[in-house]
Amino acid sequence: MAQTLLNSAVTVLIATAFLMTAIAALRNQDPAVQKVPVKAKRRHQPNA
Repeated sequence: MAQTLLNSAVTVLIATAFLMTAIAALRNQDPAVQKVPVKAKRRHQPNA
């Protein structure tokens, strides 16, 4: 009984997270908003 209730609660939480992600993706239709420039530091090779 308790395991069934726990499994149901986990299922509801996963479904809620999925729906929230889908709604957020649908609301943000402009792909340029998500693009963030990332500067990577160049690695200097040691002199051998």
